[in-house]
Amino acid sequence: MEKSKLPVKTWFMCIHLMTSTKKAFSALEMQRQLGSKRYEPIWYMMQKIRLSMAKRDAKYKLQGNIEVDDAYFAIVDLPEVDELGNKKGSGRVVNTDGKDDGEQKRGRGSQKQQQVLVMVESNPNPDQKNTHKKKRAMGFVKMVIMDNLKGDSVNYEVAKAVHPNSSAITDAMGGFTKLKAILANHTATVIPKKEAGKTLPWVHTVIANAKRLFLGIHHSVGKEYLQNYLSEYCYKLNRRNFQSDLFDRMILAGANDTWY
Repeated sequence: MEKSKLPVKTWFMCIHLMTSTKKAFSALEMQRQLGSKRYEPIWYMMQKIRLSMAKRDAKYKLQGNIEVDDAYFAIVDLPEVDELGNKKGSGRVVNTDGKDDGEQKRGRGSQKQQQVLVMVESNPNPDQKNTHKKKRAMGFVKMVIMDNLKGDSVNYEVAKAVHPNSSAITDAMGGFTKLKAILANHTATVIPKKEAGKTLPWVHTVIANAKRLFLGIHHSVGKEYLQNYLSEYCYKLNRRNFQSDLFDRMILAGANDTWY
C-alpha cells in the first residue's frame, strides 16, 4: 500500500475478493466490483498483491517426490505506447539482434509461447481406494517462467524451489538430465503421449487447469506479467485446503514484505 492513493478500504476489499475464490478476477471485473472510475490503479494494485503472493510462496521449498515438467503458455507482446496512446513501431516480432523476424515461429521457440517450468509435490496415497481418482496425492506447486530449458537453467530454478533430499520424476527431455546432481534421486522416463497422464498425473492437471483459468478469466496475458498470474494461481492452489481465513494470511504476507 506504500505511496498508494487508493483508500485502505479499497485495498482490503480487493484482497478479500482475490482470496475469497479459487478462481481469479480480471482487473476490469475488479474495477466493477469496487466501483472505481479508473482501470489503471486497480490493475496496478492487483499486480502488487500478486507480487506479495509470490514472495510468500518463495519462502517454502517443495519436498518428497516432485513431478517436474515444462509447459508453454500463450502470451501477447504488445507494441509500446507513447503518452498520447499512439502505438510505437509496427508491433512485428524482432529478434534480440534487432532483425525483424517477419513471420512468427510455431511450436517450441514460438514468440507467442512462454516456456514455464512446473514442479508439483506428488506422493503415494495409500488411503486412496477410489479407482477413478489418482493414486498419488498432490501437495504444493511452483511454476516459474524460463528463458530457456537448458540443464543449467533448470537446475538453478529447481535448486531454489526444491529441497535437496527430494526425488524428481520427469520425462526424458534433455534439460532434466542434470537434476541428479542437485537432488537425492532423479527418475527420467520416456513417456508416450497416451501415458503422460499416468506417469506425471498431477503436473499435467496443474498445467491444464492454469491454461483454462487464464483463457476464461484473463483471455490474454502479457509476457512481462505472466509470472505474476502464475504466482497467484499457485498461491491459491497451495492453500486450497487451508481452513483459516485467506484474507488474514494475505494481510500478514503483505505486512511481512515490508521488512525485506
